[in-house]
Amino acid sequence: MEMKQLEAFVAVVQYNSFSKAADMIYLSQPTISAHISSLENEIGAQLLIRSTKAVYPTQTGKELFHRAKSILALRDEAITSVSRIDREMIGEISILASTVPAQFLLPEIITAFQKQYPRIVFHIHQADSQQVVEGLLGYKYDFGIVGTSVNSRCLLTVPFYHDTLVLITPKSMPVNKGAMYRDLPAFLRQQPFVMRGDGSGTRVEMEQLLHKQGISVQNLNIVAYFHDTQSILSAVSQGMGISFVSKVAAAAYEKTGQIKVYDLGQQAFARQFHLVFKKEVVLSPVQRVFVAYLENYFTGNITVYSEQRDCR
Repeated sequence: MEMKQLEAFVAVVQYNSFSKAADMIYLSQPTISAHISSLENEIGAQLLIRSTKAVYPTQTGKELFHRAKSILALRDEAITSVSRIDREMIGEISILASTVPAQFLLPEIITAFQKQYPRIVFHIHQADSQQVVEGLLGYKYDFGIVGTSVNSRCLLTVPFYHDTLVLITPKSMPVNKGAMYRDLPAFLRQQPFVMRGDGSGTRVEMEQLLHKQGISVQNLNIVAYFHDTQSILSAVSQGMGISFVSKVAAAAYEKTGQIKVYDLGQQAFARQFHLVFKKEVVLSPVQRVFVAYLENYFTGNITVYSEQRDCR
């Protein structure tokens, strides 16, 4: 049973005529007759009584007529609803983001985005970078955002924001900047250090930065581990020790004078934040417009890339 068969049947009953039905739905009379015959064969009952003057539905035909009208109305409603969503951009987007983008990038981005698309609602969840990848592979979220590279043939990544790690110290800590920059490894080993917990992109980048300086985590005087950037910023502002955080995360604390921030220049470790999603998923119109917006929000010229291999 096909929609075009139901359309033909409903038109014949409504106009009590094959010829009028053919004119109204732009089909030939033989095509209309073929559709009706197909329906009668499938149902196993006569649907129409043909007389010399008009066409009338049988009792079975009357029952099918009412149900067919409901089916066609439901189809039209679905088409209208989907078209309206596409036209007005109505929908929801779920994002699982690592700490820094969840707390320091997405609030700004979403606020700006919703000025253009106010009827798109976001559901933001926070996890470390490793958990973000696992959540996407498990089809639990539309998108992920991480601050480290993703090594999965099943995921597409869109780099959209360039950041660096900066050194942060308590406001009250006296720092000889010249001596610190000349021998950063010695400075890092001498100070109490607030470390990021395992699993985060910041921790990975932090260890790589330390490695560039010839320092291992074991060489540091670690006084505490925290699993989110806000806690590290708060701990450093209270005088607990020094640490490395994303420059974008440190900005607000530096602006209010709660910490001191030192840009490491050539010694700094650059990082990219990436939007991540399943390679095999076909994005909805709402999702596509968000990806396009994010690509252009900071840089204006970013290309989606991925490993061109099967996802197994």
